[in-house]
Amino acid sequence: MVVLKGSVPMSFAGTEEPAAYGELVSIGGLNPDVNKKLSAAIASILETKLSVPKSRYFLKFYDTKASAFGWNGSTF
Repeated sequence: MVVLKGSVPMSFAGTEEPAAYGELVSIGGLNPDVNKKLSAAIASILETKLSVPKSRYFLKFYDTKASAFGWNGSTF
C-alpha cells in the first residue's frame, strides 16, 4: 500500500525545496541488504517521478511480526 500526501509543508535541511519522508513496514523479509536495494529503488522513483533528490528524503524501515497486523477480524 502506498499513501502519498502532496502539498504538505515540509522543511528539510533548512529549506522548503522538494523533500520526502517515508515509512516502509514489512511482515518479515527486511534486512540490511534488502533495505539498501529498496532504498535505491525508491530514491529513483522519488527523483524521476516527483523531483525529490536522493539527498532530500528519509525512509524508515520497520520489520514486524504478523501478529501486529489485524485483518479480516483477526490477526495474521
